[in-house]
Amino acid sequence: MKALVIYDSKYGNTKQIAESVAKVIDGESVNVTDFNPEMLVGIDVVVVGSPINGWGPSPLTQALLTKLEAIKLKDKCVAAFDTGYRSKFSGNAAAKIMKRLISAGGKQLIPTRKFVVEHSEGPLGSDEIANANLWAIELKTQYERLVATA
Repeated sequence: MKALVIYDSKYGNTKQIAESVAKVIDGESVNVTDFNPEMLVGIDVVVVGSPINGWGPSPLTQALLTKLEAIKLKDKCVAAFDTGYRSKFSGNAAAKIMKRLISAGGKQLIPTRKFVVEHSEGPLGSDEIANANLWAIELKTQYERLVATA
């Protein structure tokens, strides 16, 4: 499996999750501002992560999703996560990211995930890196099952 984890991170919390996920799935993580479409060549799985900003993805993540919709993600598996407060009123950027990844042609592998930050600038909740590792293992397992049955 070749994977790319693309993230935006204002205070470093989303970056920490992205790097943890990339490490577990033997992928590469890249900040949204450093992404270019050539990075998708040979990639099987695209993961996008964003802090919750105004109940949705950050503006930089939204711009990335517009690019991905234009270039298409046909034959690529996708996953999405966000970082934000535990409150149900904090929004759900991951679901909005996933909707756009699917509209770009991606195939959802696993449910989206929110990773909790304790305060507006962090830190991450005490178990969130461990939770990210478990989510990444689930992602890798689902991809391997998909390939085995293809």
